[in-house]
Amino acid sequence: MDRKIVLSASSLNLYLECPRCFWLTINRALRRPRAPFPSIATGLDSVVKKYFDSYRGKNILPPILQEKIKGRLIDILPKTLWYNSPGLNASLQGKLDECIVDEEGFYLALDHKTRSSAPSLIHEAFQFQLDVYTFLLEKNNLKTRNLAFLVYYIPEEGVLHNGFPFKAEVKEVETDPQRAEKVFTEAVQLLRKEMPPFSVDCDFCNWARQVNNLF
Repeated sequence: MDRKIVLSASSLNLYLECPRCFWLTINRALRRPRAPFPSIATGLDSVVKKYFDSYRGKNILPPILQEKIKGRLIDILPKTLWYNSPGLNASLQGKLDECIVDEEGFYLALDHKTRSSAPSLIHEAFQFQLDVYTFLLEKNNLKTRNLAFLVYYIPEEGVLHNGFPFKAEVKEVETDPQRAEKVFTEAVQLLRKEMPPFSVDCDFCNWARQVNNLF
């Protein structure tokens, strides 16, 4: 019997970007080289999540979101949402940054992002991430509107020793949970097959192919 496969929104985004790199990461544990990750983003993420937790159960949103979103924070934020597919012998997991319960009892995923300015367009990887989260909410019997939120935390002018001021810009995102399920199924099926060919659109594949040609 095939081994069980466990995937996430980030691994499926890699599948969409490059099937070969995805196959090597999951099946051979050969991951792309990583550049150093700025720890300031991780630290800010922790501060934001603690700030939100301090308002959980109070039936109000944190002030930074008031007048921007209607609803409240979910009473208990699940550490991980799971979808298990016995037919595929595979699971999909997701870790929500936050979840909003709107005035009619629908559950809307919310993800924190940090940028110097708010983008005009939603990055495709963020879009698909929210597709996955909506799918997972539905599979865990939490009804959704096929909507989610991205909250961009943008630094403003201010004096550091008086606190570091941020503003929050909210983007409402329409989600497609059916697309998430389709991509999940396709990705699992790909992993059961032989390694895909090099991708002409992948910088990592192109680098590896050029190195191979040198020897």
